[in-house]
Amino acid sequence: MKNKIVFLGLSLFLYGIALALPCLLFNVVPIDSVGVIPSDPNDVYAMRGIELTFFGIIGLLFLQVPALGWFANPIYWLCCITFMMQRYQFSTIAGITAILIGFGGTFSAFWFNLPADSGGIAEFSLNQFLLGFWLWLAAPGLIAIVSIIRLLKQPAQLTTKSD
Repeated sequence: MKNKIVFLGLSLFLYGIALALPCLLFNVVPIDSVGVIPSDPNDVYAMRGIELTFFGIIGLLFLQVPALGWFANPIYWLCCITFMMQRYQFSTIAGITAILIGFGGTFSAFWFNLPADSGGIAEFSLNQFLLGFWLWLAAPGLIAIVSIIRLLKQPAQLTTKSD
């Protein structure tokens, strides 16, 4: 029981740090380039995890494809809950699903630009993943790895108990 709390705490710590750190680096690109000064290649915006979480919900409301990566958040919480309930098989599946959905949805932002303002003047074009993004994926990954290890140890514990 004590080890579960330690691993859950470490995973939640990674998740919290990911919310505080910059996660994605965007280029700010003007939409209408006719009569507009070309954009500065240094015109970039590093979005923090908490901003991405908030804008992901809004992106879902407006049916933006990259916002699908936001669904990794509730799946991560489901992963944590099932881990504490000792449902390691479901916790493993939820953790791996959170990683795949989070990475896939966010990776799609390389092809789909996101609105940068309400006036429709500029868009965000994803440039690169930053440390916060990788820590965000590491949080469910840690729970999934620990759950796999627990699943592998369960048959060994059952045979030793029956002896």
